[in-house]
Amino acid sequence: MAVTSLSPTIPGPYAPLGWRGQALAFLRDPIALMSALRRDYGNLAAILHDYPWWLFAFGPTYNQHVLSDAALFHSTPIAPLTTPPNSALARLTNNLLTMNGETHRQQRRLMLPAFHRKRVESYRDDMVALTEAMLAGWHLGQQLDVARAMQHLTLCIASRTLFGVDATSDTSSVGTLIHDWMAALESGGVLLLPKDLPATPFRRLLRLSDQLEARITTMIAQKRADPTAQHDVLAMLLAARDEDGTALSDEELIGQASVIFIAGHETSSNALTWTLFLLAQHPRILADIQSELAGVLRGGAPTLEQLGRLPLLERVIKESMRLLPPATFMMRYTTRPTQLGPYQLPIGATVTISPYITHHSPDLYPLPERFNPARWETIAPGTYEYLPFGAGPHMCLGSTFAMLEIKIVLAILLQRYQLALRPGARIDRNVKITMSPRQGMPMVVQLPGTALLRAEVRGNIREMVELRSSG
Repeated sequence: MAVTSLSPTIPGPYAPLGWRGQALAFLRDPIALMSALRRDYGNLAAILHDYPWWLFAFGPTYNQHVLSDAALFHSTPIAPLTTPPNSALARLTNNLLTMNGETHRQQRRLMLPAFHRKRVESYRDDMVALTEAMLAGWHLGQQLDVARAMQHLTLCIASRTLFGVDATSDTSSVGTLIHDWMAALESGGVLLLPKDLPATPFRRLLRLSDQLEARITTMIAQKRADPTAQHDVLAMLLAARDEDGTALSDEELIGQASVIFIAGHETSSNALTWTLFLLAQHPRILADIQSELAGVLRGGAPTLEQLGRLPLLERVIKESMRLLPPATFMMRYTTRPTQLGPYQLPIGATVTISPYITHHSPDLYPLPERFNPARWETIAPGTYEYLPFGAGPHMCLGSTFAMLEIKIVLAILLQRYQLALRPGARIDRNVKITMSPRQGMPMVVQLPGTALLRAEVRGNIREMVELRSSG
């Protein structure tokens, strides 16, 4: 439906390369573009002046409007639009992230028991064992890429708890395959040239999709052959039944396996990396959390009961995920012509909302660029004011899993070691489906209580976080 002449003009930039140029700018750095739109045009802005096909809606009111109305605002596909319909890539990307309507409700209902708090808590021992195994390989003075280390750890935890497989030494594990597949899916080459041509990134993605689907299919067959031997999430999904006896088909399981791994791996690894970076930049907060951990845990791994007696750990994680949320934006598209604020949108228009912009609003969070865990002693933001795991019907199923994992890893790691940023490091954001440090996170392993190395931080992280100076 065309926008009538009586409709207000949608504010947005005049860009010489049109919407395609703006789309490339968004792919390069979504946070830079969203921050500029919010600063220059307010809470509603088009990617291009008076362009109703791609609108950005910022703040809790629009977060709720868009995320709560799943009938009007459908989730967008993450695969390229030219994906062959009957392909492994199409099946792998058909999951809770992209499903809508009754299909989404039914699939989510079947999956929900596998992520019940009591079920998630049963993975505590695996999380502890894998974390301690990682730390056993560290030594004082070692320089390491903490982003890579956290990726490997959460990959091992996700592989063990979600699929029941050991990825600690198997470089061809299903977890590694999913990690490589995600990297290919997010690559600029796939987005810019989604053509099945020789030597293209898109053909590599299709090949990885075939390999990953074959691996998951084999796992499903093995679990079906001996359903009592496994207690991981995938095994629970195989046994799940709806009220009328409906079960997930193998094709549905293939798609859901990919999304539960993303939820249990990508979000956690990035949240851990950013939290360790922030603590390295705030030595007083680091000392306080080390004191809390020592007082409650006395060097041991946390029990589930003890995790409830670590309020500073909880506040530190909440503040880290406010300041540097792993998911910085979410997209929906309109299923019918509609009005958003004063503006008329056609059917099929994309609306982007942003947890990052919301979390950096001074109206909600005074001095929003400051890392201040103490603010959580007095604030209780609403569902659409603080949304590190999204909100509404598509809220991440793995949020309880991720929070337990992050708490356990930090509680063990920070009692054993502290990490200091390597002098001269440059930290830039890399925003895809989740936000990671572009150049990794080069850090030095130290004993708790040691004076942290003083390092002037370079990179666009300084636009996002108020950091201490060297000296």
